[in-house]
Amino acid sequence: MNKEELDILNSNDWNACIQWIEDYWNTDYGTFEICKEKNGITTIELTTGGWSENEYIIDMLADTMFWFLWWQESKRGGYYKFIYTEKINYESEEIENGK
Repeated sequence: MNKEELDILNSNDWNACIQWIEDYWNTDYGTFEICKEKNGITTIELTTGGWSENEYIIDMLADTMFWFLWWQESKRGGYYKFIYTEKINYESEEIENGK
């Protein structure tokens, strides 16, 4: 992973982070599922499938702002759930704009 990619994962840009994960995630062994709900909540569920490259991605994510902001659940067997809500992004924009 280069510095630009690490910067993406340490930002609050959900879409850029998801794109990065999707680009590297091996779906031949693991799963990558995104569910967008009407209430502005987006859920991503990942399973590593025991694939070492997917597990390496999870290890990298665990040390980033992406994990801190959106990690919701982990289960034995390589299951990970992340949740994004548009409300967090809205509140972040308000803080940046001094409201």
